[in-house]
This record gives sequence, structure tokens and C-alpha cells, in this order.
Amino acid sequence: MALSARPLKSPAAPAPAAKVEQFISKGGTVAVEPKAAGKGAQHPLKFPDTNLFERLERTRKAGAVPLPRNTWILQAIAEKLDRDGA
Repeated sequence: MALSARPLKSPAAPAPAAKVEQFISKGGTVAVEPKAAGKGAQHPLKFPDTNLFERLERTRKAGAVPLPRNTWILQAIAEKLDRDGA
């Protein structure tokens, strides 16, 4: 069996920690796009082009205790179902 000397480390290759630091300091872009400034209130529900959403918001905010929109809508659905006997 032939013996040989250990290969020399190449001085050009940076250490793994240096590679990580190099990657971090390189920087990048933001993953989330900023919101457009010109849009009004955002909500996941689709309303017709009438002023139904504005009426809903006025009524919801006029209550003695301002409720979150989702809670207010669920309450309104429950009241309607009780009224209709369902």
C-alpha cells in the first residue's frame, strides 16, 4: 500500500462560516409587495356596486359597542335566521 501526503488546503476557498456571512451580507428584496396607497377599505367579502358596504360600516360603527365586522355579520345572520324561523 502506497502512502502519500495529505493534500494541502487551497487558500482560495473561504471557510463555510465566511460563505454564510457573505450570503447574508449580500442582501435581497422584500418578499411582500407594499400595499397600493390609492385603495379604500379592504375586505374579503364581495359586495355589489351599491353602497351596501358603506351602510354596513355606518351601522356597525354606530352601535353602543363597536364590534368586529365578522362578528357583526354573524350576529345579523343569526338574527335573520331567528326572525325567519329557520
